Amino acid sequence: MTTQGTKRNPWKFFLLTFAYSWILWIPSVLDGIGVKLPFNVTGYSTVVVIIGAFAPLFATITLLGRESGWKGIKAFFKQAFDFRIKPLYIIIALALPLVIHAIAHYLAPIFGFEVAQTLFPADISTSPIVLAIPYFILMLIIGGGQEEFGWRCFAQEPLQRKLGVIPASLLIGLIWGFWHLPLWFMAGDGHSSYSFLAFVLMTTSISLMYAWLYNSSGKKLLVVIIFHAMNNTAAPLIPFLHGIEGKPESAYWVYAAVNVLIGIIFAFILNKEQKKKEKKIRD
Repeated sequence: MTTQGTKRNPWKFFLLTFAYSWILWIPSVLDGIGVKLPFNVTGYSTVVVIIGAFAPLFATITLLGRESGWKGIKAFFKQAFDFRIKPLYIIIALALPLVIHAIAHYLAPIFGFEVAQTLFPADISTSPIVLAIPYFILMLIIGGGQEEFGWRCFAQEPLQRKLGVIPASLLIGLIWGFWHLPLWFMAGDGHSSYSFLAFVLMTTSISLMYAWLYNSSGKKLLVVIIFHAMNNTAAPLIPFLHGIEGKPESAYWVYAAVNVLIGIIFAFILNKEQKKKEKKIRD
């Protein structure tokens, strides 16, 4: 993907991603801030939040189609679905979110924050671990994994070539976090129970982990899709939240802090690898 990545315009991608999703989300936001609308906004929001989550993918397809037509789109997806991946990166993509969530889960009570044992339905006799399997598959397809066609597979390469891998990753993480902002104003959406600032700190720092996985695996999209889906699966499986309606989720700050600390570790790794590459080119 490196040769095609040099021609991509990440700023057009960001603009389209916001336009495709935020325009859809406007009625839900208006309803959330108290504006009366002449239709059932609850049902509308349920549908458009899911559709809006595909905005990074839709923006990617739009730009590729305009630049190189169906041939370019087919070439992109052919490269995106390259399954020749070293198992180590799949293992890390699956394990790292569990480690991060486990640390936050056990640290939060030490700081006086309540956390649930699991956020999967308590009235189902099936083990949360078993329930996590179909949930993970759902997260791969419509629960966040599909976003990576845009954030990492389209935008990462041109930005890191221009800015460097660490600044590019931090910028993507910041924009990615801000993209979620309308969810904090939608009635009944769980995002408003925790701090938006803490969320952006999380997306910015975890973006460094995405960058390392993506680049070190040979720019394999599947690795970051798995990482994204497992992060969203680990949240209810090993929660850093308490899930009590109407009560602020203050423990999210613990989760954000864990991501920041681990993100710093990955920044050092990325920097070391970058210097090694530069030395190799000079030699």
